[in-house]
Amino acid sequence: MDWNKFLSTKFVATVGCGIATTALCYLGKIDGNIYATVIISTVGAFIAGDVTQKVKEAAINAQP
Repeated sequence: MDWNKFLSTKFVATVGCGIATTALCYLGKIDGNIYATVIISTVGAFIAGDVTQKVKEAAINAQP
């Protein structure tokens, strides 16, 4: 298993945001609607960034 992909900036930021949002929700600082919005947005941004990175890498590798 390649552990380097778990050390990427995107992954660490996504997990950090998830942990912070979970803590804030647990402490009652934010409600469930805000929690859901932040988690959905964060995961969506992670997926979009990952897809963009894969497309750019494929384009670079396809050049002669």
